[in-house]
Amino acid sequence: MNGYTKKMWMQTLYIILGVCFVIFLWWILSFSLHTTLIPNPWETFKHLFQMLGTSELWKAIGGTLLRLLISFVISFLLALILGIVAGLCKPIYQFLRPLVLILRTLPTAAVIFILIVLTKPLFALFIITFLLIFPILYEAVSSGIQNIDVNIMNSLKLDGGVYNPKSLFKIILPISSPYIFLGIVQALGLGMKVSIMAEVLCGDNFIPGLGRLIYYANQTSDMKTIFAVSIVAILLIGSVDIILSIAKKKIKK
Repeated sequence: MNGYTKKMWMQTLYIILGVCFVIFLWWILSFSLHTTLIPNPWETFKHLFQMLGTSELWKAIGGTLLRLLISFVISFLLALILGIVAGLCKPIYQFLRPLVLILRTLPTAAVIFILIVLTKPLFALFIITFLLIFPILYEAVSSGIQNIDVNIMNSLKLDGGVYNPKSLFKIILPISSPYIFLGIVQALGLGMKVSIMAEVLCGDNFIPGLGRLIYYANQTSDMKTIFAVSIVAILLIGSVDIILSIAKKKIKK
């Protein structure tokens, strides 16, 4: 076993031990409080496996992921364009800064209620997710470009200009990729949480999603379902994080 493989196995072991520790703390909490508000892990996982055999859960997962994907693609494309321009042009960055700051500090719940009143619930779910993840992606792209070594940028200006497509896609964006990948992970994590929260607050019968399952479980005080759906959301985001980490390492190679 070489050093790299051993390191990967050790990292995996530490992650597994960390997960076991969290589950142990969860069990201690549920055991000590003696309340149905916090079901024990074993009952929750049993209930989760039962839910995995139903089409309702898979439709909910598909609905939430589809809306998140559409919102993310739109946000990423706009953030990439504006982030590149702002990263290369300081006046544009300063001009957009107030707007981005406002978007980052929006009170999420209040905005969701306003959008539900002003638009259809389905549109509200897309818009609120966009408003929350766009600033993260924009800052990731613009910050990544602004942190490129000055000597590299000066060389690009001499060779053919920083706005040259070849310079952008072969030098500037690859160098900025650590910032961009971090922004993507943060945006997807926040996007998933916001999307589910918006689905809960919306409570629409005709919009499948994990938040809808939580909403109806809350109506009947079904805490096992709430915990089970939360675990599904965590696993989805964790899977995306792992995929992006692998892709990041492949790109570096």
